[in-house]
Amino acid sequence: MQFLFHKNAGEECVEVSGESFKHLKARRVKVGERLNLRNLKDGYDYFYEVVTLDRSATLQLEFRSLPLRESPKMSVAWAVVEPSVIEKTLPSLNELGVAKLIFVYTEFSQKDVRLDFARFERILINSCEQCGRAEMMRFEVFESTAEFAAAYLEAALVDFEGTHISNAPQETLFFVGAEGGFSASEREMFKRKFSLNVKNILRSNTAIIGAVAYTQF
Repeated sequence: MQFLFHKNAGEECVEVSGESFKHLKARRVKVGERLNLRNLKDGYDYFYEVVTLDRSATLQLEFRSLPLRESPKMSVAWAVVEPSVIEKTLPSLNELGVAKLIFVYTEFSQKDVRLDFARFERILINSCEQCGRAEMMRFEVFESTAEFAAAYLEAALVDFEGTHISNAPQETLFFVGAEGGFSASEREMFKRKFSLNVKNILRSNTAIIGAVAYTQF
């Protein structure tokens, strides 16, 4: 763990309880030790001294660091798929530096799927603590492909057709479909299409990780 998340990190005195406190106990943290906390909003590291340890921990702020490295800028759009698939994929996208993940209910999405953003946030907090990322990924949702296309005219499909993704400009907003890709009418909404050109048929979550990773390395 690179740091401990606390929504009030930055205040002079904070209390750590619940699962976070259990983690400190498992690490055998002692009074007088220094802990690194982040609120995942302002990009700062806040260093606290452990003042008391009982049924919770009381921490006293010592100092804060200068802002961390530049915030991620990449956005990517993804057709809504099964929540369990999204949850397994979020840590990878977070580690790869996606700044904003845009969910789109496409024609091949299951329309009864509801997105639990509170749960997604908990997953991202744990991911950030492990990988050291200073700001959480943001989310945006569109109820249809047409609505998304109107808002992001220059988005490009990651599809079976199209030129190799290596030809895509670095700032391209990729749109990855659900299992089965996109319908014919959805393909007509976007001028640009890029392919990963792999021999095997990719699952939706594999395709989005591949597209993001390709542009980041």
